[in-house]
Amino acid sequence: MRDSDPVDSMLVMRVGLYFGPACFIVLTALWFKLLVEGTISTGVFVVLLVANVPITLAGITLIYRSISGTATFVANTLTAGGDIPSPPSYPNQDVLIAQGKHAEAADYFRDHLRVDPADCDARLRLAELCERYLADPGGAEQQYLEARRGSADLRRQFAATNALIDLYRRTGRRDRLMVELARFAERYRGTPRGDAAARELKELKAEARG
Repeated sequence: MRDSDPVDSMLVMRVGLYFGPACFIVLTALWFKLLVEGTISTGVFVVLLVANVPITLAGITLIYRSISGTATFVANTLTAGGDIPSPPSYPNQDVLIAQGKHAEAADYFRDHLRVDPADCDARLRLAELCERYLADPGGAEQQYLEARRGSADLRRQFAATNALIDLYRRTGRRDRLMVELARFAERYRGTPRGDAAARELKELKAEARG
């Protein structure tokens, strides 16, 4: 086995603790049932009892690898696994933003998107301008939605969905907030952020019923 860190070791121990005894007991009960029914002989029963050990260990290994692989995939999705490309540069827009000319920078982004409508990074930047500097939450919402629909990149989809949730919180749009929280909780189920979204959604539903 490869070297593992303490988190991996703890995960193996937890899987072994919860799955190992249960698996061994279930297998033993199954072999005993077959013995009582006369399906297997006493000798085969003894062999199967001995085989319980490698079968249980194989099950623990399979479950551990499945959990570990899923966790790694989710972590890489949320953090890009350290393989995050440099963000694209928009020099004209950046100069205008630095000068406080946010409306002009937004126009430059719109012109750019007419030429390259698939540039989701530009859409996210435009949405941020609309939301933070131009008091245009509707425009920001539109760009976030377009960025999410137009990109197959999981990181950009995550960024757009997270931005929509923040936007709906700030603007008090509880109906849309609940929709996006449900979407986020389902998409990232089993992660801390997904669980937090599920809890917030549950609280909002409780408030709505009250």
